[in-house]
Amino acid sequence: MPEENSSRPVYRIGQLSRLTGVKEGTIRFYEQCGFMGPVERTPNNYRLYQGRHIYQVRVCRLVFGGFVNRRLRRESRKVLDASVRWDMEAYGEAAANYQRAVEEDIHRTRKAIAICLEQMGQAAKEDIRYSKKQAAAMVGVTPEAVRNWERNGLLGQYEPYQKRFYGQTLLNRMYVIRLLLDTGYSMMAIKSFMQECDGGQPKNAERLLVSPEDSEELRYRSDRYLEALLHLREKTRQLCELKAEMEKVF
Repeated sequence: MPEENSSRPVYRIGQLSRLTGVKEGTIRFYEQCGFMGPVERTPNNYRLYQGRHIYQVRVCRLVFGGFVNRRLRRESRKVLDASVRWDMEAYGEAAANYQRAVEEDIHRTRKAIAICLEQMGQAAKEDIRYSKKQAAAMVGVTPEAVRNWERNGLLGQYEPYQKRFYGQTLLNRMYVIRLLLDTGYSMMAIKSFMQECDGGQPKNAERLLVSPEDSEELRYRSDRYLEALLHLREKTRQLCELKAEMEKVF
């Protein structure tokens, strides 16, 4: 049973652990990292947690283990920060944005897998041209990331001091680059992959992406990444649903 403190229920760390299903050491880690609000102490230095801490631990449990890429890590951190401040308006907005970002990544990843395994190296219809900023937003990266890909030779030849536009062929290439980076391939491996695709050798390209340490094929690795995103989708749904419960806690 919880202890009473100023008419509000309070909990020892063991009780909080049982209520949340999170180990005591992990709860202490969340607290040390600043992912929980201030915790009172007894004269004997025992921690006394309140109702808010139950939900802050639950938020941490849903957020941690869901880091799939840098963008989603940034979005999930906003959820944590709002939870720590107990700002329910900011929390609802951050959780919704996090959920939206995951859905966008699922869509982009499915598209990239299809391009990577079926269309890579094929010319696309070039009736629309996008600026660097527009293309980066469509792929879900920053313009600086696109510039870095260009400096590393991943986007083919171009005049460095001339304004560049991006058609569907380059967009397809960018979707694939992002997928490969997110699944852990190096810039050098991706560059070699692109060169083989450009040379009309998609089978050779796929073989280049098989790690010497393990025999995972590109399709399996990509599918596993998509599976992680789909698992994350469920976590973001739960984070959004928590808001209604958290609003009842004072």
